[in-house]
Amino acid sequence: MTGKALSSRIRGSIFGVAVADALGGPVEFRSRGTFPTVTGFLHNQTYNVPPGTWTDDTSMTLCLAQSLIDSNGTFVPQAALRNYINWYQNGYLSATGECFDIGGTTTTALLIWGEYFERLTCLDKDDPNGHVAGQPDIDKALKFERFCGNGSLMRVAPIGLAYSDNIDLALTNATLSSNVTHPYPICAECCVIYTKLIVQSLNGVGKDGLAEAIANTTFVNEKIKQRLSRYTSLQDWETRDVSDIKSSGYVISTLEAALWAFFRTSTFRDGALEAVNLGYDADTVGAVYGGLAGAYYGVEDIPTEWVEGLQKRELVDQIACGLVSLRSEQDGGQ
Repeated sequence: MTGKALSSRIRGSIFGVAVADALGGPVEFRSRGTFPTVTGFLHNQTYNVPPGTWTDDTSMTLCLAQSLIDSNGTFVPQAALRNYINWYQNGYLSATGECFDIGGTTTTALLIWGEYFERLTCLDKDDPNGHVAGQPDIDKALKFERFCGNGSLMRVAPIGLAYSDNIDLALTNATLSSNVTHPYPICAECCVIYTKLIVQSLNGVGKDGLAEAIANTTFVNEKIKQRLSRYTSLQDWETRDVSDIKSSGYVISTLEAALWAFFRTSTFRDGALEAVNLGYDADTVGAVYGGLAGAYYGVEDIPTEWVEGLQKRELVDQIACGLVSLRSEQDGGQ
């Protein structure tokens, strides 16, 4: 995969999130093994939306990406938050024109931030620190281990895409991105681990190297360490039985499940189907898988029928290309 162009990897990551999210959406909440094997897009009966419809995972990913594009590559947390709120309230960057799927922790956070922005009407919307005074309210409400859902992990891929030439800044911003809705440290640490893999994939690191990067990570949280330190090589991922993989909305489980699907397969298609057929929080496991796998394989490896079958495909492509242009400008037109 070392020969893939950066533009292909960036577009691959964004389309990867959307495609795998749309694959998993119809079997979200369904127990593993209780539904026919997913092999392509299906009608989502839960929300009565057509095949190829992506959910909150992609909408929030696009909201974050658009905020980075609008700020010319400066991460402004409040800009991302304003986009999330616009999505929640008005269906901004939704596949259907409305917000039809959202997690509880994210809902609580966006309600708190909405009140904050209503109070501070004179706030400079371009201020990277404009969110700082509101963070204590988020921490007070949500900085507890019971709020360790995957809502910040599922959307964080654009951070790695925008800052793949500056790993320190990428990891710092991954933490900031998580904290505004999911402030418990486990969530941020999972976002950091994932962002590091996105960055390394964009820079052409192979799967052995990515597995080694995880094995060499000094985990801060003991629960993350217990789950991920058992993988000391690529082979450990490849041989882990599906019965040992949980695909709930718990952030550590989502990260492990997505990585398991990525490391045990050799094409985007195979890994995406492994991920979504785990069931339960299938759309988010799929989206997290897709963001990394797309960055690794490039957009050309995503099945054409999946890309063309996406609802609002042009919108996804517009934002993906916006990130490509952003990186081109940062690299001096390279």
